[in-house]
Amino acid sequence: MGTEPLEKYEFTWPGKKAAAAEAQEPAKKVLNSCLEESRAWDTTENLYIEGENLDALKLLQDQYFGAVRVIYIDPPYNTGNDFIYYDEFAQADWCSMMYARLLLARRLLSENGVVFISIDENEQANLKKICDEVFGAENYLNQFVWVSNLTGRQIAGHGAAKTWESIFAYAKNIAHAPSLTVDVEFAKEKMPDAYKGFRKDIRTDVYGSFAVGDTLYNHNRRFNEETRPTMVFSIFYNPETGEIETGDIGETRAGFVELLPHANGDGIHRYHAWRWSRKKIARESKDLIVLPASNGSYEIYTKIRNYRTTLLKDIITNIPNGDGELRKLFKGKKYFDYPKSTDLIKVLVGAVDDKEALVLDFFSGSATTAEAVMQMNAGDNGRRRFIMVQIPEDCDRKSEAYKDGYLNICEIGKERIRRAGDKIKAEHSGENALPDVGFKVLKLADPDG
Repeated sequence: MGTEPLEKYEFTWPGKKAAAAEAQEPAKKVLNSCLEESRAWDTTENLYIEGENLDALKLLQDQYFGAVRVIYIDPPYNTGNDFIYYDEFAQADWCSMMYARLLLARRLLSENGVVFISIDENEQANLKKICDEVFGAENYLNQFVWVSNLTGRQIAGHGAAKTWESIFAYAKNIAHAPSLTVDVEFAKEKMPDAYKGFRKDIRTDVYGSFAVGDTLYNHNRRFNEETRPTMVFSIFYNPETGEIETGDIGETRAGFVELLPHANGDGIHRYHAWRWSRKKIARESKDLIVLPASNGSYEIYTKIRNYRTTLLKDIITNIPNGDGELRKLFKGKKYFDYPKSTDLIKVLVGAVDDKEALVLDFFSGSATTAEAVMQMNAGDNGRRRFIMVQIPEDCDRKSEAYKDGYLNICEIGKERIRRAGDKIKAEHSGENALPDVGFKVLKLADPDG
C-alpha cells in the first residue's frame, strides 16, 4: 500500500501566485526628480516618493537593499471606505496587495531591521498569516495594543465600543533582533497608565552613572542547589577595597565578608541560586554593588548603566490619534480622518535604539512618520532619515482640503513636512546643529515620458 503524501498547513487565496510573480517583475515606472517641490535638495538625505508603492518599492531595491532599519506602515484596513486603490477590497485582493508589497519590503530591511504594521480586526488574522509567511513565524516579535480612543467608538453598529488597534512587529532576523525599549521619562510623560514608578537610586562610579538594580539572587525557588548546582556558591566582599570574588560556601578569606546565597523557603532546598555565574561575576564585577542590609549584613545588587530606558510594553496607552496635532499645523483645518500620532511613531521607531536609522513608510498618508523622525532627531541630535511613499489620491472635491487648494493627499503630506520642519527650526533656532528637515521629492512616471 502506498503512503499518503504528508499534509501541511498553507495559507493561500486566489491570486497569491500572481501577487508573488508581480513582486518579481521589474518596475513599470521610473523616478523623476522634482526640485521645485523639494526642500534643501543638495543636502537632505530624506525622500518623498509620489506614486504607487509597488513600483516605488521595486525601484528602491538598487540603492536601499538591506539598508532600512525600521519600517512602519499603516495600510488600508479594508473597511470599504478608506482604501485609495479601490473603494473596497475583496479579501483575496487585499491579501494579494499586502503580500506583494511585504515581499519587496522585506528585502529592504537590514538584518537587524524591524517592521511595524498597524491594523484593525477586519484583516488582522490575514495579516498575521501573511507576515508569518513573508518574514517567518520565528521572527514574530509582538502584537502591540494601541489604546487610541479610551472613550470608544461604535464602528459596526453592533457589539462593544472599539478602543484599540493592533500593531504587529516582526524582525528581519530574530537572531539579530534588538530589544525594544523606551525612554523612561518619555514613557512616564506620554503613557502614565502603563509606566509608573521608576524611582531609582542613582549613583556614580569611575565608569559613570548607574542605577541600583535588583538583588543578584534568583527569586524563583525552583533555581536551587539541586537544579542549578553551579549557580550556588558564596560571594566574598572586601569592605575596605570594594573587591568582589566568588568561592565555596563556608570558605574564609582574610579581609572579606562572606555573602551566602539566600535561604530557599520551599521546605526542601537550602539555597536560592544566583542570577550570575562565577565567570560572569569575575568578568563584570564592576557592574555589581554591595550595600549594607537592615539586619547588619550585606546585600549585593546589579548596577544598571542604561537606567534611562526600559523595555517597551506591548500595550500603548494615553496616546490618541494625531488629529489635534495635524490641525495645529494647518490652522485648525481638518484634512484627514484619524491620522496617526507622532508620539505613536516615536514610541515605535524609538524602540529601536539607532539614532542613524533609515525609516521607511510606504503608506505615508499625512506623513506623520516624517514629522516624527524630524522631531526625534531634534530631541536627541540623531541623524535618522526617512523615505515616504504615497500614491497621489485625489482629494474629494467637497473636502476642506480640496477647497483650500490641496488637490491630492501628497500635496498635504509634503506641506505637512515643510510646516513641521519650519516649526522645528523655530523651536531650535539657537542650537548649533539643526536636524535635517529637508526632503527630495521624486515622482513615478512612465519611462517614455
